[in-house]
Amino acid sequence: MGPPGGGRSAISHRMKRHFNMLAYPDLAKESIVMIFKKILGAFISSYSGEISAIVDQIVDSCHCVYTAVADNLKPTPSKSHYTFNLRDISKIIQGVCASDSKQTT
Repeated sequence: MGPPGGGRSAISHRMKRHFNMLAYPDLAKESIVMIFKKILGAFISSYSGEISAIVDQIVDSCHCVYTAVADNLKPTPSKSHYTFNLRDISKIIQGVCASDSKQTT
């Protein structure tokens, strides 16, 4: 739950008292890039050096597109489905890995 706005309603204090409040900051760009470079690098490590060398470019470009989309497509009450998070980058990386495994079989 977040603060009211963007399609979210305010929650009463009576309701909140039944739950623990937990908050965490957004990850820094360096952390996000490092996580996905490790994941994709582990998958592509069995390939030639030329293919392994583009891991950095793939992850950096995914993060660049993700931040541009997240900054420019903010959720509104009429379009509350525009919410972007790290799952979107994860789906791209999974798609790269899945499309490669289909081609090799």
